[in-house]
Amino acid sequence: MKISVKNLNLDIKAPLSKSVYHRELIVNFILGARGDYLNDSADDNDDIRATKSCLRSLEDTDSDTLILNCNESGSTLRFMIPVALAVKSSANKKLIFRTRGRLIERPIKELADCLAPFGVTIAKNASANEIEVTGNIGPGKYVIDGSVSSQYISGLLMALSKFDKGSEIEVTGGIASVHYIELTVAALSKYGINIEREGDTYKVPSMVQLPVPDGKFEVEGDWSNGAFLLCLGSLIRGGSAKVTGLNMESVQGDRAIMQFLKLAGISHIVEGNNIFVQDSLINPIRPSIEMDCSDIPDIVPYMAVTGAFRAYKTVLKGIRRLRIKESDRAAAITQMLSELGGNVTLEEDTITIEYIDKVPDRIVLTSSGDHRMAMAAVLCAAATGKDIELDDIDCLNKSFPEFREVVLKEMTCL
Repeated sequence: MKISVKNLNLDIKAPLSKSVYHRELIVNFILGARGDYLNDSADDNDDIRATKSCLRSLEDTDSDTLILNCNESGSTLRFMIPVALAVKSSANKKLIFRTRGRLIERPIKELADCLAPFGVTIAKNASANEIEVTGNIGPGKYVIDGSVSSQYISGLLMALSKFDKGSEIEVTGGIASVHYIELTVAALSKYGINIEREGDTYKVPSMVQLPVPDGKFEVEGDWSNGAFLLCLGSLIRGGSAKVTGLNMESVQGDRAIMQFLKLAGISHIVEGNNIFVQDSLINPIRPSIEMDCSDIPDIVPYMAVTGAFRAYKTVLKGIRRLRIKESDRAAAITQMLSELGGNVTLEEDTITIEYIDKVPDRIVLTSSGDHRMAMAAVLCAAATGKDIELDDIDCLNKSFPEFREVVLKEMTCL
């Protein structure tokens, strides 16, 4: 597929926050909500469909083996293992989590180690793309390494909220992406479950009688995809983007894109929950941009491409966890910018990008089967003003199915 992004003035509503949506679904389910909210919607991305499917599977109280289809969603898998263990009625029931893509390869050892003292076993079957989980969990003290994924902690917070006795989660090794845990705490608090944090320990209260929610909730705009749209608007030659529906007070960590826009000298106008950006390539190139990305790995591909055309040197630190996403995003970013003629230095936890002033006449890129990298390729087309040959854009359905409707139809795609 050839992609051309030129002279576009986009007016786009940000997609619903996948992070908030996952949590709303699970918390509503734990509190007893049933009904239409678990049915698939035409607007759902693949990850949300996966979580809904898993929750529907947990409604089956008769089967000895429950099949939970996680597709490629790391959030679904890491949330649902503890949640399913807490919800299922018998320790004899077996849980089979089905996966696709690289999900079977992504880390889960820390969660397995945490749950093992409670008699839970987690075994990967790589050839079948399945993970078999047996056992049950109950209230107690859980100790988990939080340096790899915040999703472990979020899953435990939601799962342990179900019990009539309190629990503690002690996090060792530091906490990765703490903003995502804050999203979970906020989702639980909304329904009357108040988590306390003391240092690196989270205290989950005993379940009290709470109103059963009706499964009707609102989900704010997604700052991860919003970051892509804002970067796109800043790179379209002769163009702009107005992005609506983004909560400026959100606890979503990817709201840090606003800090990046400032560092990159990208002018923007904020009016309520609407943000307007326009072609920033007419502005002077910045000497350097430096940013710690430890808590915002999902938007690093967008910052990397934007930085390559906005500063003589861009240094993005804390990128270690990019290697364990849907692709090795650290390597994928390096390859993508190198194909544009860029000079990129990749170290264990830092990526350094030099300004790209000349690009090849023909540019062929791969999405690496990763929705974030597909969007990064679109940014490359905008920044270079050239036709980009891209192998796959369908992977965008994982997080941004609306892309075809709100963006792709405006672009030239052959």
